[in-house]
Amino acid sequence: MCDQEIVEEILAGNQAAMRVLINRYQDLVINSCFRVLHNAADAEDIAQEVFIEAYRSISSLQNGEKLSFWLYRMALNKSINFQKKNRLLKKVLFLDHIAPGKDCKHMPRILCPEADPHQAMVREERMHIFKDALSGLPARQQKAFILHHFEDLSYKEIADVLKVSLSCVESLIFRAKSNLKKKCRRYSDDFF
Repeated sequence: MCDQEIVEEILAGNQAAMRVLINRYQDLVINSCFRVLHNAADAEDIAQEVFIEAYRSISSLQNGEKLSFWLYRMALNKSINFQKKNRLLKKVLFLDHIAPGKDCKHMPRILCPEADPHQAMVREERMHIFKDALSGLPARQQKAFILHHFEDLSYKEIADVLKVSLSCVESLIFRAKSNLKKKCRRYSDDFF
């Protein structure tokens, strides 16, 4: 069943189609929430809210809009709103908890694992600083940065997800990097 058929079935009242949508996009939504919240339990809770909201507002999905982008946007918005209300980003998690098996080539060097225990402690401190800086970015900059650096989306895909122009995405990511460098001055050479 393609995404369009799933949407049509949900609109027709077929609850089994909603289960298909959840099964297909559960990992995407949970991972998107986790990238912002850094807490598995919170990510799962927000993911549930995303799917409830998706069910309630599926009729607002624009014809031709990708279902995955619509869910990305919803997951990021709900996660950032939750984050703003609760400010629960105090614990530092290592990269293997953030993105198991993920290649480090698109992530700041600061987040890549080290073998030396001293380096691991330094990395933990740097990650804490980086996560605090990332959570302090304006919402649109944070979304663009996460989608590009952690979800590996192209600028064009980010523009589609955020419903902004390509030049706006370029600007958002540039400003996000600049702001992160300012907030992480002590380690700015290690970040990008």
